[in-house]
Amino acid sequence: MKTMADKLIPTESLVQFYARTGQDIPSELLRDYGKAYFNVRETFTATRKTPFNRRDYFKICMSQTPAKASGILLYNDQEIPLNQCCLIFTNPAVATSIEVNIPFNRFYCLFNTPFIEGCIPADVQYASPLFNPSLMPVIPITKEDRQRISTYFTQMQMLQDSDYPLKWDMIRHLLQLVIHEGIRLQQSRETPAATGRDRLVKDFLALLNQQFPVDSPEAPLKLLTPAHFAGLLHVHVNHLNSVVKKHTNKTTREIIHERVITEARTLLRNTNWNISEIAYALGFEYPSHFNKYFKQFTSQTPLEFRLGTKTAASAKLS
Repeated sequence: MKTMADKLIPTESLVQFYARTGQDIPSELLRDYGKAYFNVRETFTATRKTPFNRRDYFKICMSQTPAKASGILLYNDQEIPLNQCCLIFTNPAVATSIEVNIPFNRFYCLFNTPFIEGCIPADVQYASPLFNPSLMPVIPITKEDRQRISTYFTQMQMLQDSDYPLKWDMIRHLLQLVIHEGIRLQQSRETPAATGRDRLVKDFLALLNQQFPVDSPEAPLKLLTPAHFAGLLHVHVNHLNSVVKKHTNKTTREIIHERVITEARTLLRNTNWNISEIAYALGFEYPSHFNKYFKQFTSQTPLEFRLGTKTAASAKLS
């Protein structure tokens, strides 16, 4: 008899990905799992079918060989044909499987949340299928698009194999170019009506982003609840919540929490402000409320997170 655990869709880790695909598991994953990780490859995809599961990492693929009926992407309950050159963005929150019928060449890169944490603005995340599972994850590309975007992948691969000390920063910039290419190509196919429906969400994200980065404990965040944003946008809070949920698959409150936690990590990692100053800067009346809030979303207290990042930084220098 199957239990509830048997019915859950499994989540594949980066280590399990390498084991499943018959590749050597990178030593840094075994040594520092949970730290920032990125890898890019050019490969030949043979006929196969991957297991239907979620991942704890992001992945972007670009098929380079046009072929009719080359495969199918199963994305939640959608069956999306892969019958031409395309970009494929897979979101960790969505269970996927790919069935390849005709082999093709492709680039792919995969990376975890720590690698891009704090680098991708909320409005970009909303507009990209890499982060927004309500958007179509497969974006057809032309021959010209493929030539241009393959250059980004090639440059990322070259940098990854180099000894340049700031290579990961350059790779992050190239990765953002690929993400923006996907957004631009997808939006070029949207109708004006679709763009109009998204305006409220874009206005909400613009207001949210205007508050960051936090520059001083003496200028704390003011907009911290959906009601605060609804008031400035002149809509009922229930309407704002409904539209945001429909277009992002996240609640307004979840998006606010994610942005505040990202900023909290940035301040803990990169400033010498004490915990109380960071709490006040992020709009918390009492440091104890901030401690509880931060631990709720990260499983660590702010102090534990700060000490952990300092230990990791010292280890890299030693």
